[in-house]
Amino acid sequence: MSFISKKVLALGALAVLWVMGSGFTGLNVEMAAGIESVMDDLTSEDFEEIQAQNEWNSKVLADVEDYVTVRSEPSSEAEAVGRMFKGDVGDFVEQTEGWTKISSGNVEGYVSNEYLLFGEEAYNQAQTEAELTATSLTGGLRIREEASTDAKILKNVEEGAKLDVVDAGGEGSEWVQVEYAQDKTGYVSAEYVDVQYELGEAMTMEEIEKKEEEEKREALKQQLEAFKANGDDVTLLAALIQAEGGNQPYEGQVAIGAVVMNRVRSGRYGSTIADVIYAPGQFGVVSNGTILRYTSSPKASCVQAAQEAINGYTNVGGFTHFKNARSSVSSDHIVIGNHVFY
Repeated sequence: MSFISKKVLALGALAVLWVMGSGFTGLNVEMAAGIESVMDDLTSEDFEEIQAQNEWNSKVLADVEDYVTVRSEPSSEAEAVGRMFKGDVGDFVEQTEGWTKISSGNVEGYVSNEYLLFGEEAYNQAQTEAELTATSLTGGLRIREEASTDAKILKNVEEGAKLDVVDAGGEGSEWVQVEYAQDKTGYVSAEYVDVQYELGEAMTMEEIEKKEEEEKREALKQQLEAFKANGDDVTLLAALIQAEGGNQPYEGQVAIGAVVMNRVRSGRYGSTIADVIYAPGQFGVVSNGTILRYTSSPKASCVQAAQEAINGYTNVGGFTHFKNARSSVSSDHIVIGNHVFY
């Protein structure tokens, strides 16, 4: 017997049993025996699936390749209030001609019916769309490079954050491999995550913008770390010089390099050129990623300036700072080009 047949018979049987319970006595022995036979044929798994399917009578599923826009009104011209992505689930609120009002995540609005699945069709598709997700149960959950408490910490995530599971490990496994950024994986302690199959929910436009910004920052961080690890000192310093003063006279370019080398010698900002350049909050061109434009082939004058500075030449004494020459400086200083060094 097919599952659909089982469902129909089970619902019919349940309806008959309800009638019997209400005091109706017209049910004959043969009918009762038939109902009993159908009920016996159903397993607990059958009943659970029937119940799950019934719950989908009030749900919808996004049937798209990428995403569909959720709008404030049932019109393609209305304001976009969010997006439902492929496989996202929502609650059915109401329906108007050609549109359905849905509630999903923090989004409530209208979606064109052509991009939605309903009822049993939505339920069946949902079985293939569900993804294994690890939800953080604690604030500051640590994602590590390897499955060990001694491994490097790649990132901390907040309580409630959801991470795609790459490998949940076997039963009793102490670690779960997750994807924390595009094509970037790490490990979290199984003790501090809840691993479940889940469907996605719609996102507001603000949530989407925040996520995209986080992904950009993460990608930039990875690029900067890669260059820090693989770039030689001359190229790294030359790239900084070009980012900060590529349009300055040669003397100004050497001065920027000298400031970096003075910081290395002072030891207060780091003990290497890379440490000084990547010190948090020191160079805006590093924080915003501008330096990456010049890491492959900084121009010749900047390379020469970097080499001179590394060799020990300085035209700014022991100064360790510089900024736009229009800024006032009360201490000893020297102006070269558009920068004041102090």
